Amino acid sequence: MNYFRIALTFLSALTLLCSSCKKASDKKSSLTAEVKNKKPIASVNFDSEGKIEASKLSSRNTQDNGKLFTRLSSKRTGVKFINPILKDNPKAYLYASAMGCGGVAVGDVNGDGKPDLFFTGGPIPNQLLIQTDDLVFKDITQGAGVGGGNSWGTGSSIIDIDKDGDLDIYVCNYDSANALYLNQGDGTFTESAKSYGLDFISAGHTPAFSDYDLDGDLDLYLMTNFFYDPRGKTTEKIVGYDRNKNVIVFPKFKKFYGITGRVGDVVSHDTVGQSDRLLKNNGDGTFTSQTKEGELIGKGNSALWWDPDFDGRPDLFVANDFKDPDFYLRNQPNGSFKNTIKSTVPHTAWFSMGTDSADLDGDGRPDLLVADMSGTNHYKQKIGMGAMSASVEFLTTAFPRQYMRNAVFLNSGTDRLREAAHMTGLANSDWTWTVRLSDFDNDGLVDVFFTNGMAVNLNVADNSEATKIYPGETEWAKHQRAKTGPLKEQNLAFQNLGDLNFNDVSKKWGLDHVGMSYAATASDLDRDGDLELIVANLEEEVSILQNNSQGSHRILVKLRGTRSNPAGIGSTIRIKSGSTKQIRYLTLSRGYMASGEAIAHFGTGKYDKIDELSVHWPSGHKQVFNNLSSDQIYTITEPGKEPIKPQTKETKELFSPLPTSLAGLKHKETLYDDYAVQPLLPQKNSQLGPGMAWGDIDGDGDDDFYLAGAKNDAGKLIRNNGSGKFTRLTGGAVATDSAAEDMGALFFDSDSDGDLDLYVVSGGVECSKNDPILQDRLYLNNGKGAFTKAPKGTLPEMHDSGSTVTCSDFDSDGDLDLFVGGRVVPGEYPTSPKSYLLQNVGGKFTDVTDSMAPGLRSYGMVTSAIWSDANGDKRPDLLVTYHWAPIRVYINNGSGLESDPKASGLSELWGWWNGISAGDVDSDGDIDYAVSNFGMNTKYHPKEKNPIRVFYGDFDGTGESTIVEAKYENNVLLPIRGRSCSSNAMPFLFDKFKTFDSFARASLQEIYTPNKLDNSKVYKATELHSGILINNGDGNFKFNPFPKIAQIAPGFGIDLSDFDGDGNLDIYMVQNFYGPEPETGHMAGGLSQLLKGDGKGSFTPISPERSGLVVFEDAKSLTRKDLNGDGWNDYIVGVNNGNLKIFTNDNVTGNRIISINLKGIAGNTTGVGSLVTAKISDGSVRVAEVYSGSGYLSQNPPTVSFATKASDKVTEVSVAWPNGKESLTKISEGSSMIEIKQPE
Repeated sequence: MNYFRIALTFLSALTLLCSSCKKASDKKSSLTAEVKNKKPIASVNFDSEGKIEASKLSSRNTQDNGKLFTRLSSKRTGVKFINPILKDNPKAYLYASAMGCGGVAVGDVNGDGKPDLFFTGGPIPNQLLIQTDDLVFKDITQGAGVGGGNSWGTGSSIIDIDKDGDLDIYVCNYDSANALYLNQGDGTFTESAKSYGLDFISAGHTPAFSDYDLDGDLDLYLMTNFFYDPRGKTTEKIVGYDRNKNVIVFPKFKKFYGITGRVGDVVSHDTVGQSDRLLKNNGDGTFTSQTKEGELIGKGNSALWWDPDFDGRPDLFVANDFKDPDFYLRNQPNGSFKNTIKSTVPHTAWFSMGTDSADLDGDGRPDLLVADMSGTNHYKQKIGMGAMSASVEFLTTAFPRQYMRNAVFLNSGTDRLREAAHMTGLANSDWTWTVRLSDFDNDGLVDVFFTNGMAVNLNVADNSEATKIYPGETEWAKHQRAKTGPLKEQNLAFQNLGDLNFNDVSKKWGLDHVGMSYAATASDLDRDGDLELIVANLEEEVSILQNNSQGSHRILVKLRGTRSNPAGIGSTIRIKSGSTKQIRYLTLSRGYMASGEAIAHFGTGKYDKIDELSVHWPSGHKQVFNNLSSDQIYTITEPGKEPIKPQTKETKELFSPLPTSLAGLKHKETLYDDYAVQPLLPQKNSQLGPGMAWGDIDGDGDDDFYLAGAKNDAGKLIRNNGSGKFTRLTGGAVATDSAAEDMGALFFDSDSDGDLDLYVVSGGVECSKNDPILQDRLYLNNGKGAFTKAPKGTLPEMHDSGSTVTCSDFDSDGDLDLFVGGRVVPGEYPTSPKSYLLQNVGGKFTDVTDSMAPGLRSYGMVTSAIWSDANGDKRPDLLVTYHWAPIRVYINNGSGLESDPKASGLSELWGWWNGISAGDVDSDGDIDYAVSNFGMNTKYHPKEKNPIRVFYGDFDGTGESTIVEAKYENNVLLPIRGRSCSSNAMPFLFDKFKTFDSFARASLQEIYTPNKLDNSKVYKATELHSGILINNGDGNFKFNPFPKIAQIAPGFGIDLSDFDGDGNLDIYMVQNFYGPEPETGHMAGGLSQLLKGDGKGSFTPISPERSGLVVFEDAKSLTRKDLNGDGWNDYIVGVNNGNLKIFTNDNVTGNRIISINLKGIAGNTTGVGSLVTAKISDGSVRVAEVYSGSGYLSQNPPTVSFATKASDKVTEVSVAWPNGKESLTKISEGSSMIEIKQPE
């Protein structure tokens, strides 16, 4: 035993104790009365190993008003603080800004174990209230000296800035020096901002403290907003030229304005944000700025430290208002920061407000919610839109895009965040300031609270006086003159039900206060283990909302740092209870102008035990504690010794990006304005490609590749040279057709000469309907991979904008016939275009649609199709997906194709289907189908009885048809588009509805009349989930949606294959759609989704972090092929207006795979339509078909693969060939690739 070490530890502890005693003796008696009721928390022992101590939580309150929260009266609490509207105040113009209401901070400033409250008051003095008894507070502002004088206080934070063991207060002020109040330990504070170098004069808004450089003290990110010119509108010139002809802002306006753009001699200017500052704590009572002036300029509304990548270095998210992009400042290993917002998120909120972080989806990673101000109902949304035409350029060019709705960023474990606001039901929360993510009901799931309201109602497009501003008038003065009044709105609360489902419980929980609520924070004020809410309101007292939760278990965790900062800010705390895992990141600045306690709260629901609690400290220390009781306050002391450097565990992704020559291929769109022809289109139809196709064009045994082109960018034909090397074939017939817009493409033997020809569908809307450029093209192969255009007459005249092409021998004559889907009628969306069933007669194709498949011609807008034996009668049937229609199964009866939607069970699945892939997912011997749809993360939320509708008719009496989208709200049919865009398309609406208010209140029938609606074409959608069609064996199907995370974006390319060799089919689906109209914005929340099958028809999502499959672009087609010769299929993704993406499957260990190529006869050289059955050594049987065209605009190689576990193997393969013959092949040990020839 090391006695010397023990003695040294004892002496050190004694020295600390004596020092603490001396400090305590110096405290003035004025504090004694405030701490006499102190409830002791276990003493801190700076043990070299650290430790954990527990004390019981206080007894829960027994009040039961039937709601989770009770708003306590000021008589009960002593909290009478009011943020007033002082109209005569010289800075009253700030009420029309982000500075209109003061902030809230919580912390135990007198060290008695009970949290105290600090409020900034804008034009009135700050207020400090200490808690003298449970939820009873006393105002000690005057004696403490923290009132702030005449400063306009904004955000604040309570932190131990000097590491002396008590909490200090830092306050941001607008246009006066920020203040730092150092706690003297006796109930008084000394203002010391200047000596610390923190007395900045700016548009100070929020101080966000964290130890970004991990040196044990707290650094500061000082977020600013912008200066409001008190002189109001000016008639003077703001910008001009200096003597060197440089454009400048004149000195008297430089504080308020900046140059925002220049086109020729026209210079634009606007109010500009002030420079934010990152300030390093030098550890000696001073701070040093680490940023340059002008480096971080934005109209900031919130700043949040978090550590989403668990590297121990806190990163920073800054939410900026208006058109200023948000900042995502990633903490680099060298101590610098990099703004990665453009490469991290698909889009942001437009008017970004409060921000908070927590694990919303229960996957153990922190997510992020950024609030905006989108209305929660139809009326609010339509009255708040105003004329959006002025914002179209911004909406279509901002990078990243900014949309007026909340953003819910889900941590994917990669460098990209997914976005899921619409899917969670949290996209719209009215005029929101604070968002707070906490477990309010102690069930182990993080809930959501929003504060709402505004000092002035800015949604006043109908108030002519409010749309005018006169010289010398500020925005506030304008609204006072116009008498617009305040915007009083209801606060909102959403209970987390799990799996990203949130339920509005505002009224149920007693959080439905209507008023003007700004800053808010959550804290367990009475230390009973549940969270109270403290809400700052304008023109009324602060709300103290007591939590009445009963029954569920909970804990509080408080940290004592030794090597880290004293409160352990920046630590990550995890707990495991039963099957649940939770995570908290200790950070202070959360929400909006709000700073919380450095204490972590966990609800554990029914679990009264904590199986494991771990703390990851900023220093690098990690502590793990097991078998703890719930219903305790745990105080954890960090070990004092040097942390052991953790060993990093490298988890290899299942797939890796492949840098091959194929990856340099790019699809290049020629941008086209679809809305110039049809202004009310819900989406563009000019950017739906590219398609992809694989086939061996030169007979060398390697599959070659075609990437479809866009208008004015010819398709690309790529020769496979083997060993993963490819060469582009330039020139030739394909290159001469660059004026056409390619959609689907297909390699098949059209003329029965034994080689693969190429069929390319012409589509798009960059022309008028019936334009000859829409004629599809067939290119004939000379057997060596050189193509010439088929003679005229080989194809019928087809001047229609198409989508997909797929082939099979549907008439059993030995050659391959075609289905070609019609996608859209240019200029007449959503009318049904023509589709074609083309019968191959000696290499010439005849349109037999009307005679052999009459229901197929003009049923709807086709997106994809697949030939497959759906009912088990050994004839290829045709399954077709549609936009604005159900999926249809056209059964091959031997003499043609017929559809009975009710018999298939699909008649009510009206959707915006995109892709279809086939395979036996439930191991029952028949073929099931995976289908991609638009998902649930859009503004559209249809139900069977309340579908989305689109009407197409002559609503204005001009003889021209117009699109009208409609939705249901409270069983009333309402327009989806607003007054401005609708009236621009149909000017009679300007006269009929002279105000935004009248339009917003009108039903669809009141706007367009029942007669006009009845005489128009009507389409609907009731189902937008992507999912699986489970086949019962005779062509009747049950639809099962994919797991919720797979619904995060529109799915397009989709593929079924066994990627991991466990014998079960898995699904990979690529996602996102950049085509919606500008106000709707990109539907791009996804990164693609890999789903692992269980062989019983169910699927489990695999995170992008594990899969390695990260596709954030506008992904469309998807194919699979073994590119590196290891036998396992790799993925190739076609991206609209982007580079091809390739991922290799390189982490399958131990399992076996065998690939089978069929050698058919001339006319069907690859055995398309064959059914392949594999017998496995374990007695199981697998089946697969050979397809030529599937997914979305995609053709995979014809290879069929069967994978088994290492202990099993394929013993024999039988093939049912398209001509009715069968073959049986015994598989020898060790075979991995076999070719089976069709019997004569």
